[in-house]
Amino acid sequence: MNCFLLIIMSVCYFQPYPAPRRFQGFNMLLDENETVVSVRFGELWLRGNNRGQYIKRLISNISARLSSEDVKIIREYDRVLLRLGSNSDINAIQIKLSTIFGISRFELSQATKPELKSIKKLAAKFLSKYDSNSVVRIQSHRSYKGLNFNSMDVISEVAEHAKKRGIAVSNRNFNAEININITKENAFISTGSTKGAGGLPIGSSGKAVLLLSGGIDSPVAAWYAMKRGLMPIYVHMYGYPDASAKELSKITDIASKLNEYSLHYKMYLVPSHYFQLAAIRSGRYETVLMKHFMLLVAQKIAAKEGAQLIYTGDSIGQVASQTPMNLFSEGYLIKYPIIRPLSGFDKEEIIKVARQIGTYELSLLPYMDVCSINSKNPSTAALPEVIKSMSSDYKLKRIAGKSVKHAQILNG
Repeated sequence: MNCFLLIIMSVCYFQPYPAPRRFQGFNMLLDENETVVSVRFGELWLRGNNRGQYIKRLISNISARLSSEDVKIIREYDRVLLRLGSNSDINAIQIKLSTIFGISRFELSQATKPELKSIKKLAAKFLSKYDSNSVVRIQSHRSYKGLNFNSMDVISEVAEHAKKRGIAVSNRNFNAEININITKENAFISTGSTKGAGGLPIGSSGKAVLLLSGGIDSPVAAWYAMKRGLMPIYVHMYGYPDASAKELSKITDIASKLNEYSLHYKMYLVPSHYFQLAAIRSGRYETVLMKHFMLLVAQKIAAKEGAQLIYTGDSIGQVASQTPMNLFSEGYLIKYPIIRPLSGFDKEEIIKVARQIGTYELSLLPYMDVCSINSKNPSTAALPEVIKSMSSDYKLKRIAGKSVKHAQILNG
């Protein structure tokens, strides 16, 4: 039985939180030629009146993720700047930044005054690294419009200097680039940027509960959920005698890998044997009934966590339990909206993302997952009335409550 993921989202989005200790200020004039990491918001810039809350959350998350690094954080208009200290590990900082949701891109830049003369002087330093075989693309963006020159003036001045050095300038077939970004307080020059994780900052959409199996799909669905700003609380349903069984290490390893994209997590280890004893005669409906039971468990946790939304890791038509009729029957009478981020993915697409986020190899490790249980000749079109009747007969709502009550809770 192919398992799935549940996410339950809290109604409380922006809870008050203190400014990060490493936050140095706003719009600060940097030292001449100082090297900084410039972090761009992307989607957050479109948040309207809530923009400030999202950006504050992102700054808090950056501060937490880089807590062991020697950096200071500055907010400057449409970006966040990281001032590097004498002990900064630039490679480690860039790796960590690539896993922080809410960042569209970042680059290692040098700062100068937002004056045409200063920009041209620093650009000349960058151009000195290229020879006559280079074709350079020069780009400029002026965030602050109160200056007495525009982006085209900057490009023209720098391009003229490049041509004097025998360096070709073109927006096509280039093998090098110089990017110039100008704010009110500073100008920044870099030679390229790194794509960030995108999405919304973790915690900006509330907390979430994710039903995590040992398969390939559920960690990928969890990643997509976190990308929309959901703080993860994992739920794993196990079939071993107790939650301390050695085999559960695979599940905690998957959660730890996913934790590279979040700040921390909470995990419920929920026993499955209460359901299995109750539904032992469910026959060809066992697969659909178990997934219905998991949704009932999700509802119990939703009530406990003060949440309102359910995500699942289903991919439509991938296995018998994921036919349109079975998906409808599994969620029949469930109070919470059910969203399936992988619904249009095929297996190869899911595997590609699993490799990208580092969970694929962990998911392949041997593990006796309750989600791998398959009934003989499973129903591919279970009627919702049938599942409703069986759920009532087996008292699955009561058993879901009992199972959650006996869950073991881990924090990571």
